[in-house]
Formats: sequence, structure tokens, C-alpha cells
Amino acid sequence: MEYVIKELLHPEEDDEANFIYSELDSQRRETRRVEFYPSGMCFAYGGDMGQDEVLNPAPFPEDLRTLNRPGEVEVRAIPRQLFIEVWNQAQERPDGFMGMFY
Repeated sequence: MEYVIKELLHPEEDDEANFIYSELDSQRRETRRVEFYPSGMCFAYGGDMGQDEVLNPAPFPEDLRTLNRPGEVEVRAIPRQLFIEVWNQAQERPDGFMGMFY
């Protein structure tokens, strides 16, 4: 498994996630995802949360830098433990992303 974060540096809409954490399988396809929104809401998909149809069926590229758009979008690999912490927080906290800081 590999783990990535996609950060939208300046989301255009409040209903656009500004942080997306993804777990990728050996074919680089999403198996789990957590989305955080500027409003503080968060949603988890895949794994025990179900809703696998929401996951992106297209594989992520080997070189994540090809997804970057300077000043707009940054995609990078993250450690497994960070993804697990974020995944667990999304399960435990109904108050979303901001609740991770209190």
C-alpha cells in the first residue's frame, strides 16, 4: 500500500475538499479516502465505511509530481501511520477536520 495527500491550496468553492488523503493498492488505485473541507466537515470512503463507488477508479501516476499545479494543487506521498491517524480521526470525530486540533 501507498499513501498520498492531495492539497488544494485555494479551493474555489466551500463544497470542494481542500485535503484528500488516499490509500493506494498495488495497482495505485484508491482503496480508502478521507476528504476534509474548509467548513470543517470530513468524509471517509472505502474500507469499513463502504461507498467504494466514490473512490477514483483511475490509478494514480507513479510520479505524483505530474499531478501538481504550482500555487493550486500539491500531491505528495505520506507515511502509512499518518494516513491511519487521519482515517481513525475521521471515524471518531463527528466534528470533522477542525476537531483534530482541539
